Amino acid sequence: MCECGRRVIQLNVGRIMNRGFHNKGRSDVFKWETQSVNDGQEIRFTFLSKNSPHRQGVWLKTDKGIEVMGETYSSIELWEDTTPKEVLLKCFTSEGILSFYNIWDRGAGRQSQSYSSGIVIDQKDNAIIYCCNDTGFETNFDKLVISVEKL
Repeated sequence: MCECGRRVIQLNVGRIMNRGFHNKGRSDVFKWETQSVNDGQEIRFTFLSKNSPHRQGVWLKTDKGIEVMGETYSSIELWEDTTPKEVLLKCFTSEGILSFYNIWDRGAGRQSQSYSSGIVIDQKDNAIIYCCNDTGFETNFDKLVISVEKL
């Protein structure tokens, strides 16, 4: 678990489906993603595109921390407008889980996990492509598109 302000966030051990989209007949939209990783596993994280006037990003966590650019954090937020397009992450874990979900900021601070937010997942070569939506059921899941590749 990590302390994020006053909230305590416990790591998830599996994908969480978006119930709002599921109730509308889509079973391929997830609110929370997990990937299995080894202790010390390196990940190439790439911002592929953004189609939103608002800040878009991703929150990531492992049980023992993530190293990015030489610093280790209990959890990290990578924002499309302030993070290099491609960044290498090193995952430290005893549970073997990397958890993450999309985040956004419309000017009133970081938001996530809304009723209509979510991720659609696709595989391309060795990378997994995540197509994210912040809010709204009328979406192309193109608000933020990222790739995650285990090295």
